[in-house]
Amino acid sequence: MNECCAVLTKAHGIPETDADLIGVDRGALILAEAGKRMKLALGDFDSVAEGDLDLIRRMSDETVILNPVKDDSDSEAAVNELIRRGYERITLTGGTGGRLDHEIVNLRLVSMFPGILMLKNEKNTVQAFSEGVHHIGTEGRKYISFFASVPSVISLSGMKYPLDHRIFMPQDLYGLSNEITGEEGILTVHSGIVLCVQSDD
Repeated sequence: MNECCAVLTKAHGIPETDADLIGVDRGALILAEAGKRMKLALGDFDSVAEGDLDLIRRMSDETVILNPVKDDSDSEAAVNELIRRGYERITLTGGTGGRLDHEIVNLRLVSMFPGILMLKNEKNTVQAFSEGVHHIGTEGRKYISFFASVPSVISLSGMKYPLDHRIFMPQDLYGLSNEITGEEGILTVHSGIVLCVQSDD
């Protein structure tokens, strides 16, 4: 599977991964300063000094500089470009904990690309699931929460609070703070798209 880890501006630690590293905007500088070779660096780099941009260019196989006057965020542009290049699994790190508006965009991006895009930080893993039966491991995280991205129908089993063909609307909040009771829980999305957040305190 063609897999990459895209590091955004507020990366907390450098991910240890065998996947291709993609630096997005200031995340590219974080990787470059850590001596991590990037497959691609992409962003408008409007907050990066010229000397830092030179370092990014030296540490990346390819650098794409976006026009800072654009309708999409750097993370959205990066995800679209990576999908265009054939990546089937994309993990965004450092996409939370900074500006709240950018965090909302990153969460919405996860819902837009179920099964492809995952958002991770030190306490949370966020992914979206479309129609089908999904076996979800604990990932070492105690809590699992679900939110409907669109009107959905879901079932949950192997969890503390099971559901059976429950209509699940975007305004519903009862999917918060469930727990997987064994090694894995099963989410069945009968229709719709569901955002899944696995968390630690």
